[in-house]
Amino acid sequence: MWILVGRKLSKQIYEAIVVMRQIAEMRKEVSQHGFDVRMMEVPGMKVAIAGDGEVNYLFMLLPFRDKFKLKKRDVWLFKKLSYKFKARPFLVTFDKMLSFYPLHALEEGGEHFELDIRNSRGLMFSFDTIVSEQLQQRLVV
Repeated sequence: MWILVGRKLSKQIYEAIVVMRQIAEMRKEVSQHGFDVRMMEVPGMKVAIAGDGEVNYLFMLLPFRDKFKLKKRDVWLFKKLSYKFKARPFLVTFDKMLSFYPLHALEEGGEHFELDIRNSRGLMFSFDTIVSEQLQQRLVV
């Protein structure tokens, strides 16, 4: 545990600020496309659901790192929630901008799943791209 000394913040306070900023940025970006965003209380995870009445998205918010190790039970719970809400699931990281990753970007890692940001760059989307693809699918049908 870090303590507050001068201008240095404790690690927990810093991480809380980063998560709050990530939530605010995600709400702002998703709301620009006419989606309502709500945070959900899921033990051990930061999860948000966004929808416009026709399509729903479920987001697992992750602090920015180069590599993540996610517990398999958390990923399966997240997947289960996406099925229940009929939502498309995405992992969301935030560095300078929001990055959205589909669940197939996860790699098997024994008792956990791994997300390597550097190796998964080709699978990264912006929310604009996700909405654009969804609108194209609506027009085709």
